Amino acid sequence: MSEQEVTVVSGNQSNPSIITSSGFQAYLKGLGLPSDGILVSDHERNVMAINLPMTLGQIPPELKKDARYLSKFVASSAIGLYDASLNYLWNEVILSLREKVNLYGLDLFYDAAVGGELRETYSSYEDLGSIKDVVLIDTCKKLELISDILHEKLKHILFMRNHIGASHPTDEPISTHELLGWLEVCVTQVIADRPSEAAIFIQQLVTNLRNESLEISEASVKQISDTLQQQNRAIAGNLLVTLFGIFTKKNTHPKVRENILTLAPIVWDCSRDDKRYEVGLKVDKYSINLDTETTALANSFLLKCDGMNYKSEGTKSREIDILLDRLLNVHEQRDNFHHEVPIAKEIKNYIKEESDILEYFEDKLIEAILICRIGNGTWYHDGVSPMARPIYDYIISLLNSKRVNKLVKLLSGPTLRVQLSYDNCRSHVKAILGLINLDLQEPRTKELIELILTNLDAAKTRIFQIKEIQECMKYL
Repeated sequence: MSEQEVTVVSGNQSNPSIITSSGFQAYLKGLGLPSDGILVSDHERNVMAINLPMTLGQIPPELKKDARYLSKFVASSAIGLYDASLNYLWNEVILSLREKVNLYGLDLFYDAAVGGELRETYSSYEDLGSIKDVVLIDTCKKLELISDILHEKLKHILFMRNHIGASHPTDEPISTHELLGWLEVCVTQVIADRPSEAAIFIQQLVTNLRNESLEISEASVKQISDTLQQQNRAIAGNLLVTLFGIFTKKNTHPKVRENILTLAPIVWDCSRDDKRYEVGLKVDKYSINLDTETTALANSFLLKCDGMNYKSEGTKSREIDILLDRLLNVHEQRDNFHHEVPIAKEIKNYIKEESDILEYFEDKLIEAILICRIGNGTWYHDGVSPMARPIYDYIISLLNSKRVNKLVKLLSGPTLRVQLSYDNCRSHVKAILGLINLDLQEPRTKELIELILTNLDAAKTRIFQIKEIQECMKYL
């Protein structure tokens, strides 16, 4: 092919260089290949050549010098192969996003992008090559490396790249203004852009926390708390998962763990529930794998965050069942007023609100709490552990109407009914029933409780032999 068949016209920004297509089309014909619709017109390429210097001029020189895919974009668009240009542009976007992820922190990114057992297989920059493009941009949005609007724009460009770019067979044309628009978005909002202040703050925080000599002052804690409260909760949630991962690694320095525990409650409070439950499920995995060391570390993290109730239902049920057995056991022993307290506190760690009382253990919970709260009838502390009493009262106050019915039924059972011969036990029963909001109960339950309160002191252990009370209890 001679110089006359493909003519290069030189010029400056006001008269840019273009390559005419007529000679190249003749060359394709000479090879017996299709020539129509392969290259865009000279006019389209001239429009592109005029606008390219202005758009690419927005990229800082230090970023532009290594942008090899942008060079290929310029080359293919100058020739007129716009479908190839779109592919090269997208490749440059992906490389730019990977660099932003690397700056932000690979651990933070992989914690947010990869779930389950696969997470352990991702650690290096090279592993980013295994992350699908759509997962990359979705996670960058989650981490606030890109905005919600830019995320939608990139999804659109990715869709067009997959459907009219050179990555797949297509006959759909791309206009110069379409391609320039995509280029403008990618250059100004991705390639030449920097991570948000929130993203940089999180990255620096995680980096500093890994410093074994770091000392965190009260002023720093306050500043970090104020900053997190101003950010989207997704930011704090991703940070929570990352801090939990660092804390539970067996080779993490004790000082690093200490600093993480200082900040963990703050990050926990600023996070969404889905991230809290994600941390709770990780504890289950360690327990199932019989990794006792990591399980212990995970439990200490949750305990510090007051988040034991975020474990899975199965784990909570098993652990609360064990605690209730221990509670009933120490209740029957000497010094029970002291020994009940730490167990009661552990139980309360799992039960913060009504929804934390699961069906699997509700009967056993209500019975154990009633036994301990009614007491053993002795004169000492009126038969009830004074420090555990507020915990028992708190749990009773959480009971819904269905569970209140169970509580009243349990009072009529032989184990608790015999205690009603003691004056202080009857006083405790009145206090327990006084914790119940009667306005929220079924009419029959409300009537029953009022009858018990009215007749308890006179009837004592015979309270449930009263005909009216028996009639009410038939329908509980």
